[in-house]
Amino acid sequence: MENLDNNAPQSEEVEPSALPEADTEVSAALALFDLEPTAPEAEQEPESEEDPPIDQEPERKGITVKFNKEDVFIEDEKVPEYARKGLNYEKVEGRAKEYEAALDRAAKLNGYKDHAEYVADLDRLEQQAIQDKESKFATLKQELIDGYAADGYDPKQIEELIDNHPLFTEAKAVLDREKASQDTQKQQQAEQAKLQGWQDLFAKYPQLTEDLPADGSAAPWFTPEMQRLVNDRNYDPIDAYRLVHSDKIIADERKRTEQDVIKQQRLNKRSAVIGNSANFEEETVVPKEISDAFTLFGLDPKEAKKFIKK
Repeated sequence: MENLDNNAPQSEEVEPSALPEADTEVSAALALFDLEPTAPEAEQEPESEEDPPIDQEPERKGITVKFNKEDVFIEDEKVPEYARKGLNYEKVEGRAKEYEAALDRAAKLNGYKDHAEYVADLDRLEQQAIQDKESKFATLKQELIDGYAADGYDPKQIEELIDNHPLFTEAKAVLDREKASQDTQKQQQAEQAKLQGWQDLFAKYPQLTEDLPADGSAAPWFTPEMQRLVNDRNYDPIDAYRLVHSDKIIADERKRTEQDVIKQQRLNKRSAVIGNSANFEEETVVPKEISDAFTLFGLDPKEAKKFIKK
């Protein structure tokens, strides 16, 4: 046993100095390149990213008032302005009444009943005024030509001189501008009237809007005949539609009338049934023995009317 113990390999003790140190080897390697080891930098913790501040809409300050049956918000800085306008309303209203009274006086001086009739005739009056100016211009021009012709001058040369004269040229330009302005105004009024006519048509027959093509082409009900009446003969769209589609309109009206009559008949029958039932309950007399029987069993005697045949 002793030999075995003596022959057994003994584990060699390793001194701590014999273990290679990583720092020593790194330092030796750096020394070969004349470099000095540096202390490892401490890891920096990533800065926490804060969410950017959310821009909040500033609170609107003001008041809410009713105007034309709707809620209208007025900011604080505009309140004084509207207050001044409100305080000035009576003055403006009084001034408007004064202008209206003055217009009434002017209308009566020109042979009109009131200012409304006068204003309605303004377009004709403007056109008449332009025609009067043109007539006076032509008369004056002809008088000058005739006067110089009587003195022996050539009328054509006199007319050419008049047409090229600065005063006559300016006067003619003014007349042309007034006439063009009136023509433009009349065209705008005609277009507005035509647009209003189409709006009235769709308001009276709203089902027509369902047949309007998305590509902008003519609707099926806008037939060539209706187009001729509206575009060439200046018919009102409602009148043109009634003329072209009179049969369909009459048929639709008859159908609606029949439906209304049937609906009313059903309501009348229902009312009659309810009325007869009520009258039956009121007129029915419950025999005393039946009424006593209902009372005996704790039931309302009036309910016995439902079980009595008339």
